[in-house]
Amino acid sequence: MAIKSIKLESPVWRVILPLIVIPCLAAVYFFGKWCFANAIASQGANKELAEMMTEWAPSDPQTHFALAVLNQRTFLPEDFDKSLVEYQKATALSPNDYRLWVELGKARERNGDSIEAEKALRKALELAPNYAVVQWTLGNILLRQGKTDEAFVEIRKAVQGDSKYAAPTISTAWQIFEGDLAQIRQNLGDSVQVNSALALFLIKQQDYDNALAIWNALPEEEKKTTLKKTGEEIFNIMIAAKKYRAALQIQKQISESGAEGFAVGKVFNGGFESNEKSAAKSVFDWQYGDGAQPQIGVDNQQKHDGNLSLVLVFNAPDGKISRTVSQIIPIEAGKRYVFEIFYKSELGKTSTTFKWEIVSVADEKVFAATGAVLPNSDWTSLRAEFTAPENSEAVGIRLVRDVCKITPCSVSGRIWFDDFSLSQ
Repeated sequence: MAIKSIKLESPVWRVILPLIVIPCLAAVYFFGKWCFANAIASQGANKELAEMMTEWAPSDPQTHFALAVLNQRTFLPEDFDKSLVEYQKATALSPNDYRLWVELGKARERNGDSIEAEKALRKALELAPNYAVVQWTLGNILLRQGKTDEAFVEIRKAVQGDSKYAAPTISTAWQIFEGDLAQIRQNLGDSVQVNSALALFLIKQQDYDNALAIWNALPEEEKKTTLKKTGEEIFNIMIAAKKYRAALQIQKQISESGAEGFAVGKVFNGGFESNEKSAAKSVFDWQYGDGAQPQIGVDNQQKHDGNLSLVLVFNAPDGKISRTVSQIIPIEAGKRYVFEIFYKSELGKTSTTFKWEIVSVADEKVFAATGAVLPNSDWTSLRAEFTAPENSEAVGIRLVRDVCKITPCSVSGRIWFDDFSLSQ
C-alpha cells in the first residue's frame, strides 16, 4: 500500500495546526495535574501537601475532601472551621455522593449547627435511603437534638440493615431510658438483631433472668447459625459467673451436633464410647490434665460394658504424677445424688491409693468421696452419695491420689474405669 504524506507548507495548515496542538497539550497538562493531585490527595497524610493539591485541582471533590479530613484530625478549633469549608466545597462539586453529605452533616454538628447537620443527613438519606450508615448517623443527630421518637425510627432501620449497630444502640438506649427495659424494647422494636444484642448486654449487666428469657425466645435455628457467635459469648460469660445449668442449655442450643449427651445431673460419656482421648470439646466434657504421668487412653480389650473403657497406665518410680481426670456436671440444687463407677486394677508395686471425689465447683469443697481403688481387682464398683446444697449449680468429679506415707511414692501398673453414672 502506498504511503501518502501530508504537506504542511500550506499557510492554512500553519495556522490550523497550532490551534489543534496547543489545546491538546494544555488538556494533557491539566488532566495530568488533576490526576496527580487526586492521587496525592487520596493518600493525603500531610495537610500542607493537601492544600497544594486543592490549588492544582480545585474542581476535584477528592482533594477538598482529603484536606477536610486532615483539618478535622488536628482537633484545633480553627481547623474545624477550615474542615467544614472543605467539606462544603467537596459536596458542592459532587452533590450526588451521599458519603460527602454524611461527612458534611457530621462536620456541621461538630461546629454546633445541628439544624444544618440534620439537613445534610436528610439529603444523604434522600440519595441513599437504604444505607444503614446514613440511617445510623441521622438517628444519632436527631437523638442529640432530643427528637427521640424520630431518632429511633432511623436507628431501628440501621440495626436491621447492619447488625454491628445493635450493641451501641442498646448501650445508648440503656442510658437514655435509665435501664427501663420496657421502654427500651418499645423504642427499639422486636427484631432478632436487637433482642440478641439486648440479651448479651443484660448478661454483662448480670441481669441473668431477663437476659435468658430474651435469648430463649429467639429462633432456635438462628442460634446455630447467625447468632452462634453471640451465643458463644453468652455461654462463656455464664461459665465465668458459674451459672452452669443455663450455660449447658445455651451450649445445646448453639451446637450443631454432638451436644445431645450433655444433661443436668448426668455424667457425660460415662462409658467412654464417644471419646477416644480427644481434646475436651466442652467445659462439660472429660478434662485430662497435662503431663507425662499417667498415660491416659481408651482400651477396647478391657471394659465393663459397651466397647471401650478409660485406662490409666502408671510408670512413676519417683512418684511424680501430675495428670488429672475430671468432669464438671451441672446439677439440681437440693437434690440427693448417687455417684457410681466401675473399675479394674492391675497395680504392681505402689505406695499410694486412688479414689474419686465429688466437689463443689464454686469453692472445691468436698461433698463426698468413694472408697479406695484396690491395687488388684477384677471389675467392681465404687459408690458415693451426697446432697447438693441449695445454692449449687454444678459438681466436679475428679480422680485423686491419697497422701503417700513413704518416699518415693512409686506407682506402676494400670487402672481401667468404665460406666460412670450419677442419679437421684
